[in-house]
Amino acid sequence: MLEVNSIYLYRNRKQVFNNFSLDLKNSEIILLEGENGVGKTSLLNMIAGLINPDKGIIKIYRKSIFELGEKRKKNFTYIPDKNCLKENLTVNENLKGWLQLSNLKINYSTYQRALNIFSLNDIQEFLIKNLSQGQKKKVALTKLLFSKSKLWLLDEPLNGIDTKTTAILKKIMTHHIKQNGSILFSSHVKSNLKLTKKIVLKKITKKLDIESLDKWENLK
Repeated sequence: MLEVNSIYLYRNRKQVFNNFSLDLKNSEIILLEGENGVGKTSLLNMIAGLINPDKGIIKIYRKSIFELGEKRKKNFTYIPDKNCLKENLTVNENLKGWLQLSNLKINYSTYQRALNIFSLNDIQEFLIKNLSQGQKKKVALTKLLFSKSKLWLLDEPLNGIDTKTTAILKKIMTHHIKQNGSILFSSHVKSNLKLTKKIVLKKITKKLDIESLDKWENLK
């Protein structure tokens, strides 16, 4: 499903990943743990193709994400931690816009049932900017109910949601795994999910001076 092979990443002349590898198979769920700044979000962003590793290969279904190009987006659903919604659009406009961009067609009853699961029916015509952070997170997580992708990338999905929403999300994630899906997610909140494995990322303290970084870059 997902292969991360020997990646290196440097940010602000600091090494974030050094020969890091990861293998996520069908029906597996992997938790990324670690303190702020260790690279959890950077790793998910690399897999999603939002930033490039300095070295190494990332494959989805045995094809490099660079080889897949824009087609890679069909192979996964990514829910970032930071608000990825359009603040001046309504809940409906955000979700229906995402469905259109994802080439997904959902009938009215299915759409309303999904909203109901996260208790969004009564606020579907509200502007995102008028919602609480918890409500915004629910809107973003609703995308999972529409997703046809087998691979889910979730950055801190349990952050900022109440106990009831947490229980709902865990059921959704568990169901996805039972349907032969795969999940890579980060969290600093105890999940109590049945994990395939847990990866604890640790901060690399090594700093590079300009000369050594330039030499390394010239070797690529």
